[in-house]
Order: sequence, then structure tokens, then C-alpha cells
Amino acid sequence: MSDEKRAGKALLWKGMQLGVSKVLYLVGTLVLGHLLAPKEFGLVAIATVAITTVMAATETGMTNALVQSQVREQAHYDVAWTVGFLRGLIVCLGLLLAAPLVARLFGEERAASMVRLMAFLPLISSAASPRMADLIRELQFSKIAPVALAAVIVEIGLSIALATRLGGVAIILGKLAGAATATTTSYVLAPHRPRFRPSYSSAQQLLAFGRWLFAISVTAVSSDLFIKVLIARRLSVSDLGLFSMSDKLGEVPTQAANESIGAVAFPLYARLRGDSARMQSAIRAHLIGLMFFLFPATALIIALARPIETQVLGPSWTGISWLIVLFVLGYLFEVAFNVVYFLLQALGAGARLFVIELIQYIILIVAVILLAGRFGLIGVGAARIITGISVSVAAVIAAPAMYRTMLLQVLRPAGVLVVWATLAGISARSCAGVVPGAAGVVAGTLIGGAVFVGLVWVADERLRTGVRECLSLFFPVVGRKSGGLSLPAP
Repeated sequence: MSDEKRAGKALLWKGMQLGVSKVLYLVGTLVLGHLLAPKEFGLVAIATVAITTVMAATETGMTNALVQSQVREQAHYDVAWTVGFLRGLIVCLGLLLAAPLVARLFGEERAASMVRLMAFLPLISSAASPRMADLIRELQFSKIAPVALAAVIVEIGLSIALATRLGGVAIILGKLAGAATATTTSYVLAPHRPRFRPSYSSAQQLLAFGRWLFAISVTAVSSDLFIKVLIARRLSVSDLGLFSMSDKLGEVPTQAANESIGAVAFPLYARLRGDSARMQSAIRAHLIGLMFFLFPATALIIALARPIETQVLGPSWTGISWLIVLFVLGYLFEVAFNVVYFLLQALGAGARLFVIELIQYIILIVAVILLAGRFGLIGVGAARIITGISVSVAAVIAAPAMYRTMLLQVLRPAGVLVVWATLAGISARSCAGVVPGAAGVVAGTLIGGAVFVGLVWVADERLRTGVRECLSLFFPVVGRKSGGLSLPAP
């Protein structure tokens, strides 16, 4: 099977997985927001940032290294599993001891028990089969998707079932159950007999690639930790809950697009490193595919932010709609960076990617410090927009010349997609205004999505924007009758 057909099948499955899982997460988050107060989300956010900070501080990048590496031996898998499990165990024990310190850092003693419970998450996740990297590299997402969906269903279902009795603890228990599901089923998909092999010589190649991912992760979570501590201490834990919810909802479009298309683009780029012509075509398809998913989802969330606040979340979340709009726009402006992120990873340019990430988080921290004190959470949202614009500019400068060429070629289809997404958002808001309650939000989402897809299907060929043509690289069925886009033969 050719790389393009393999990528098309993979993207179909990954898109299905991400589409369903993100809808489940979104619905689950809104239901939990209706059942719980913002402070409960703030407590969970404290436990979450504690985990992500320590995990990033011990990041080895083993999975991505196995995907990117051209040579993978049995020793590499054994070392990857050993390093991952030791990391999870050390993180778990460390957080069990450090939980009171974390709680005092945020000025909220109740967070200590949350941190202790969340500490078991990295230990459970670290025991997964390292051979899952083979499925990712070979783009076998048809095997990965059902397992990922099962983990999401377990997580969301358990969280909602226990929310009224346990509060924020229910969310953490759901995460633990979801991680256990994913870890257990990983050995069914990618069989591996765990062997404890602490051999540095076998891990040297993997660690060489992973060191930049480690630096990037540390930079990202350090920034996240600083911002959340600042919000909790300068504002309140309830404001931290508002921030956590709005940031989570605002990131949905970008996260869904990146995890679906980006998950396929990374291994595809890795396979095309020696073929410049095919790489350029893949970049163009990636850019347009990303915008095809990102623009309408962003427009729908902006249009439905107010109905979500008033008709779904309730009065305890008053004012969150403006925060959602600011955050979703901030993540939207990162679209140019989102392609460069996967491209530089696949090319092994970790140092260059780290510099871009460092610039991003320096700007974010400075902007938050300057704006949060005066404008509160609105200032934090504005800081996200400033950061999104800045990191995209930095990414364009740091990217290979072929990327800048492709970026100029997609300006016209990007403009058309913005117009169509705007019309979809207007349709969604109008529908939500007619249909009362949470049903209006659901109906608006469906109507808006249908309007956007309909416009792409009907008007794309007439306007010659090439959207369907680029999507046909991954989904041949949506290509124009003339045959769609094809990459040069290997």
C-alpha cells in the first residue's frame, strides 16, 4: 500500500476516533460543569498541573523516538519500557510525598488529597506496551482507534456517574480508569513481554532524539504551572476553575485537528524526508486539512459560547463565554505553527522547535504578568491571543523554505474557508436561539456543521480553491471528478 493510501486510511480512523472522543469529552465536560462548581474544577486543575509538570521534567520522548527512528531492535523496546516504568514509579512516589507542598503552593489545602490520587496516573500509563509505537509509525490507526474510544468512554462514564457523590475526585477516578483501560488493551494490540533492561548503550539513540522533546515539555508545563499558580494565588481557585474550563473548551478545535491530522502527518513526514516533491504536496494537504477542521469548529464554539454558558453550564459559570471566545481565538492563531511542529519533529530538528516553543512561553508568561493583574481572566485570554500570533510568526521564520512556499499557496483557500466557517457559525447561533435549552446547542452544532460541509461540497470546485482536491490526498472519495490530488510516485 502506498504512503498516501496508508495515510488516508489512517486519517479516516484517526479522524473517527478524535471526532467521537472529542464529542464525548466535550459533552462530558459540559455535563460535569453542570454538576460541579468551578472550585471543583480548580482543584482538579491543581492536581493535573502537578502531574504534567513532573512528567515533563522526566520526559524521555521514547515513543516519538521509536516512531522517528529508522532502526528499532528488541533492546530498544525493552529499554523504552524500563525507562518509562521507572519514570512512572518515581513520579508516583514523588508526588505522594510532595502533595502537601503542592497544595501550599496553590494556597488550597484540599488539593493535597487530589494530588495523591492523581499520582497513580503516570504509573498506570507508563506500563503500556512500547510496541504501540510500531502501530503509529505504520499508520495502523484502525487498531488504535477502538481502544482509545473505549478508554474515553470509561473515563467520562465513571466521572459522570460519581460526580454528585464525590465531586472533583470523580474526575480523577475516571482518568485512572481510562488509563488502566488503555494500558491493558495496549498489550492486546501490540504484544510485548516486558523485560527490565536498564541499558544506557541501547537507549542512547532514543535518548538523543528525546532530549529536545524533554526540553520542550519542561518549558511548556513550567509555563502552565506558573500561570495556574498565579491565577490561584492572585485571583482564586474558583477563577482557576473558570480558566481551566474555558481553556479546555477553547482548545478543543485545535487539539482535535492536531491529534487527528497531526498524528498522521508526523509519521508521514518521517517517511517522506528524502523526497522533497512529495513532502511539499503533503505539507499543502496538511495545511488545508488542518484549516478544514479547525476553522468551522472555532466558528461554532464562538457562536455557541453564550448559549453554552447560559443554557448548559448555569449561573455559577457567569462570564465564561467571553473567556471561551478569547481562548479559542488564541489557539486559532497558532495554525501556522501547528504544521511546523510536526514537520520539524519528523525532520529531527528538535533544537529549532525548542527555540520556537521557548519564545512562545516567554511571551505568554510576560503577557499574563502584565495583563492578569489589571484585567483578571480577560487579560489571561488576551495574553493567549498575543502568544498565538507571535508563535506563528516565529514558526514561519524557522520553518524550511518549502513551508513558506506552501503557506502562500493556501492563502486563497484559507480566506474562503473563513467565510464558510463564519456562515456556519451564524447558522449555529440562529438555531440555538430558536431551540431552547441544551438541545439548542446540540442542534446549532449539527446545523452549523452541515452548512459548512455543504458549502465545501457545492462551492469548492466552482471557486477553484482546491480544498476537496487536497482532502482527496487522504480521502479519495471527496476528490473532484477529475481525479483529485496525487503525489508523485516514489
